[in-house]
Amino acid sequence: MKKLLIFCIALIFLSCEKDDEDFTNDCNVDNHNIDSKINGGSILQTWLLFHGANTPPEDIIHTISLADKTNAKWVSLSPGIGIDDKSEQFPPIKYEFPVSAEVEKMRVVIPKMNDSGLNNIMLKPITSFWEVNGSTFWGDFYVGTEEEWQEVERAYTELFYEFAKLSEEFPEVKLLSIGNELKEFTKRRPQFFKELIAKIRMDFPDLKLTYAANWDEYQSVSFWGDLDFIGINSYFPLVNKKTPSVSEVKEALLPIKNDLAELSCQSERPILFTEYGYRSIDYGAWESWLLGDVTTLNYNFEAQNNAYTAFYDTFWNEDWVSGGFFWEWKMLFNGEINNPHENGWYVNDKPVQEIIKKWYLKALSQ
Repeated sequence: MKKLLIFCIALIFLSCEKDDEDFTNDCNVDNHNIDSKINGGSILQTWLLFHGANTPPEDIIHTISLADKTNAKWVSLSPGIGIDDKSEQFPPIKYEFPVSAEVEKMRVVIPKMNDSGLNNIMLKPITSFWEVNGSTFWGDFYVGTEEEWQEVERAYTELFYEFAKLSEEFPEVKLLSIGNELKEFTKRRPQFFKELIAKIRMDFPDLKLTYAANWDEYQSVSFWGDLDFIGINSYFPLVNKKTPSVSEVKEALLPIKNDLAELSCQSERPILFTEYGYRSIDYGAWESWLLGDVTTLNYNFEAQNNAYTAFYDTFWNEDWVSGGFFWEWKMLFNGEINNPHENGWYVNDKPVQEIIKKWYLKALSQ
């Protein structure tokens, strides 16, 4: 009898463990008219593509090799845009983003993406608020009064509405992220984001929408059901080792996979990795944003390769995952030569570039 009891307990344990490993999302989540995986890369340095008087356009166009070298068919343009305090101007406006200047930059950048074979574009402005409350990280930003919130939200709406309007001028702009890693903003002002989403949907019905939530934020976002995709910036701390194996990273990703699958099911929206990536550095699959400035010291290609491989093995074949945008692709300009022996997130000319290329080609052939 005692042996039978032990056997039953062991059987239950193994059954639970197997259920966790074999978790599948059977919710039949609508992929929102995306024909295939969004195989994308991210470009932060959009200002480098804005050719001024001293930067001939021909010196820039040939450097956009993202599509050729990775098989990417999508690109995320992620300009960093800070809000300005305009209270001293006349007529007085408390806060304002440099909307006109940033839109004009996009009008230069987008055709260059087309010329290089990138005909599917997500616009993902990264907004910062230093002049409002001195916050160094946009995720910590908030203000203390209703009056200030309304001023910030007015400026924010103007910026994102004008970015949405670019989709009428450039049909290759198919997706807009209505925010990036704004943990406190989205938690404190969810109704504002719902109203912003509704306004953009009404005027630009063909434009798909997402929000790029940081890895520690997505569970507190309350408006996923108003969007087309659940956007995740996937920088989860995974394995606290210099060079974890593929299997170790996959094991660490499993509970995250289960959580995201459940969120996708409950929200009836697919997951889109609005950013994903790993540094080529010791401990690159852990808290890599705390590992100091990017240098050519302490680079670790194996750590980056293993983390990318585990990420693709875990997520890329799942129907409830719409794809994503690796972080990031470095733009070269004015004869600049890339140095792959640096330990940042760039993938250019590193071994991981071939891993991305293989997985993106595989997804395109399915």
